[in-house]
Amino acid sequence: MNWAMSGSPLNTSWCRALASGLMAGMVSACSTAVEPVCPYQGEPDFALSAGCLTVVHGRMLVVDSRAGGLTPPGGKSRQGESAQCTAHRETLEETGLDLIPRRLLAVFDTGFHLYSCEIHANSGTIDPAVLEVRRAFWLEIAKMDEVQWRYPGQGEIIEALLTEGPDAVAGHPAAD
Repeated sequence: MNWAMSGSPLNTSWCRALASGLMAGMVSACSTAVEPVCPYQGEPDFALSAGCLTVVHGRMLVVDSRAGGLTPPGGKSRQGESAQCTAHRETLEETGLDLIPRRLLAVFDTGFHLYSCEIHANSGTIDPAVLEVRRAFWLEIAKMDEVQWRYPGQGEIIEALLTEGPDAVAGHPAAD
């Protein structure tokens, strides 16, 4: 293809028009993206943020945060969105896995709601759709003490949830 027009190098107004058209198409494609259907059915909770704690075969689903450290997937709620649907959507965005939020496990001093989430056969494989996290993976529970957690005390709280249940974290300073 000859990029020169009328003997000049590259016609800059033609390039700007092409770039503008491409950007408009990309923005249009992004704005028509289908929102995931929240699989949660039940009484909704509302929170500023929420996430999923999921364990399968002795391994826990975690994300490596861009801010540093590991954490269960989760994030900020949208206006009017239930905490359970936030946990579902954020987990889907950060891991590519379609999980079902079940029982509330803990409410942290930040207002973050952590739910026990169930993976189902049609969930697929880990494939993050956004660049919010460095990576998502299954961490062996036996190696929880060997990793850097995003928040102070987070590893201990998660370990207590996994071994003793939600009542074990009720008195922890970071959980209500």
